[in-house]
Amino acid sequence: MADNTFQYITRPSAAGNAITTMPKYRGTKTQAQVYAEVTTRLGGTPPTVDNVIRTAAQVIIDWTACAWRIAPLGDGLIGFVCGSGGSSPIGQEPPGTFEGMNVDLRGHYGAAGRERAEAAFSAEKVGEQNRVTPVFVEVYDSDTKTPNNYTAGAALTIILGNRKPEFDPTQTGQWVRFQLANGSYITATSYPYIKGNTIICIVPSNVTGTVELELTLKLNGSLRTGRYAFPLT
Repeated sequence: MADNTFQYITRPSAAGNAITTMPKYRGTKTQAQVYAEVTTRLGGTPPTVDNVIRTAAQVIIDWTACAWRIAPLGDGLIGFVCGSGGSSPIGQEPPGTFEGMNVDLRGHYGAAGRERAEAAFSAEKVGEQNRVTPVFVEVYDSDTKTPNNYTAGAALTIILGNRKPEFDPTQTGQWVRFQLANGSYITATSYPYIKGNTIICIVPSNVTGTVELELTLKLNGSLRTGRYAFPLT
């Protein structure tokens, strides 16, 4: 097997009606191995906060993209791993591409990290929300059917779980919009299909990178806003 590939297996989805992917991890890179690799890559470059953090990030990205786990760094603070998903109909192989497999870097607490976070944790209630909001069942690229994925300039399908949602984008304040990494919003350019619990919108061509999806429509006669729980890539 090649040592620079993201190794994975395919398995039935949780619902049993599709095939998805799951990483086949090679093992775990220790803190010592990560630090040694960062030192090697820096070579004779004078260490600064910027180039040390950048090089460490590059090592984490490079190794997790080859299906290695990264043990919690900083003496047990935060570890890293890449997950995958994607789906295709039973009998078909999921696309073995970065986007098609929904490859995503995930950070997690080590023991020391969890202890530090718990020690500093203080919760503050700032309000209540007891009204009905949009419930997202599925969001996927309309052409590829890839969950939690979009293509700029193409159609995106949104399926809701609410009873009798009312969505009319010609009315003030009803829209699908995307929040970019810089915090700005871009509203969908058009809506070629709206029926029942299904909304299909066209993603603007200037939407890029990982984005958050927000939907505002009418439920029980009042405008309600909901945010999809998963980022779109």
